[in-house]
Amino acid sequence: MSSHDIITAVPLAFDEHGALDLDGSRRILEYVAASGVQGALVLGTTAEFPALSIEERNAVARLSVEVLAGIRVIVHVGAASRFEVSQLIAGARAAGATEIAVLTPYYLPAPPDEVYDFFKEVVAEAAGLDVYVYMFEARTGIPVDEELLVRLAGLPGVVGVKVSGESLDLISTFRSRMPEGFRIYTGSDGDFARAGVAGADGVISGVASAFARPFVAMREALLSGDTARVAELQGDIDEVVAAVDGSPARMRAAHHLSGRPVGGRRMPIPEPDVEVLARLSRALPQFH
Repeated sequence: MSSHDIITAVPLAFDEHGALDLDGSRRILEYVAASGVQGALVLGTTAEFPALSIEERNAVARLSVEVLAGIRVIVHVGAASRFEVSQLIAGARAAGATEIAVLTPYYLPAPPDEVYDFFKEVVAEAAGLDVYVYMFEARTGIPVDEELLVRLAGLPGVVGVKVSGESLDLISTFRSRMPEGFRIYTGSDGDFARAGVAGADGVISGVASAFARPFVAMREALLSGDTARVAELQGDIDEVVAAVDGSPARMRAAHHLSGRPVGGRRMPIPEPDVEVLARLSRALPQFH
């Protein structure tokens, strides 16, 4: 049975020049810590991790473990090279993290055997930490099919997978092949309720980093079996998912509109226009 976990994918704050703003990031983390979710994934896609240095990522790992002391913290340590991943594993361990996520290698093509060998080395180095395979073919260009995931799930220390950009049918297929206790999280915010039926243990949600309330309410309805309430809340989740549209800039804008000193961006993603800001402002009283 699904635990319907909500793991928040946390965006970061940057100043007007693109410098990492740790104070603004702390304010976002404080919201997440108090929002009622079960955990947080930090330094993932929502945090624009490819544009962060090793030192910046390790600093955010330390800050996150500190601020999110009451909930689970999964530190993403994926990078294009094992050389970088090694430094990030050390940083996560030094920060006190007990769970890490590792994106497949990316940019250059990597066949399944190379991906497997990559993870075999990573989990050996990460001994003592719980490891999640992070698959996102649309961003990495590296597929992880059913057979490869079965092999990866057999590695000691690999406890689960984050599946982004894939259908619930694939999650159902994965569930049928994975060992008991293996955790599967979808990165599709809008599928939170349906994902449990497909066999997922929950969602890793960037939208919940700005609008946690409908997700927390949905989890309560799912756990209590209140199907009428689930149907009602799906409309709320659809609204905030559409308002945020997967954009870290929109997530930050929601925090800024709520009075937190949060802003800026590191990567060239569009800032929300007047119409989007108005839509976020309308959603804040009900969903933030």
